[in-house]
Amino acid sequence: MIEARNISVRYGDTAILHDISLTISAHEITTLIGANGCGKSTLLKALSGLHPVKTGEVLLSGHPLSDWSRKEIARQIAVLSQSPQAPEGLSVAQLVEHGQFSQKSLFSRGNLADVHWALEQTGMEDHADRPFDDLSGGEKQRVWISLALIQKPQMLLLDEPTSYLDLGHQIDLLNLLIRLQKDQGIGILMVLHDINQASFYADRLIALKDGHVYADAAPHDVISSELVKSLLNADVTVMQDQSGNHPYCVPFGRI
Repeated sequence: MIEARNISVRYGDTAILHDISLTISAHEITTLIGANGCGKSTLLKALSGLHPVKTGEVLLSGHPLSDWSRKEIARQIAVLSQSPQAPEGLSVAQLVEHGQFSQKSLFSRGNLADVHWALEQTGMEDHADRPFDDLSGGEKQRVWISLALIQKPQMLLLDEPTSYLDLGHQIDLLNLLIRLQKDQGIGILMVLHDINQASFYADRLIALKDGHVYADAAPHDVISSELVKSLLNADVTVMQDQSGNHPYCVPFGRI
């Protein structure tokens, strides 16, 4: 469990997040939504200890992040950033093996059984010997998730994991995350730009506006035409799926 207590974050003289308090559970999929520049990525970094907070504190399993070493945090939280970069010339298995840094000493080899397990979770085990650079965008994203999974984390934080993927690969990836949460018990916190995908694939939505928490609840309690207008400056009609739990937005026609 990750808890933020009244945290504020700055980049230089610019305030990004203001007095945010929330708890992220390991038993659900939570998605951050909001306009560009509202602080979603910054919040993700602050909660994982990758960006310092100016005021307040972040706790991991009830203890301040400052009490944990970077390797200890990595055993609890795996982070997939927006545009990760891989060294040239690595095979898929070699790249995923690098994710074991938190479990091994500097010069020891990784556990190949764990590499196979991590690739199997994302359906990439048959690509273990392929050069990573030769993969498609969707395949690469699955390998990056394998690299995160090999840390055996309790929480997986992803910043816009569907970026640069076509719709089919986006859906495949989001279904993979649902399966990982259910089968492995890994808590998922991710940033998504597509509010409809956020509604259908998240148990909980946290809407940010101007560095503040604007709404925080289940999708059917968050998404409305008024919220979308205020949050994203978009005019939409909100429809309901058959369950009534996953509202979706249809933009007004072209003017």
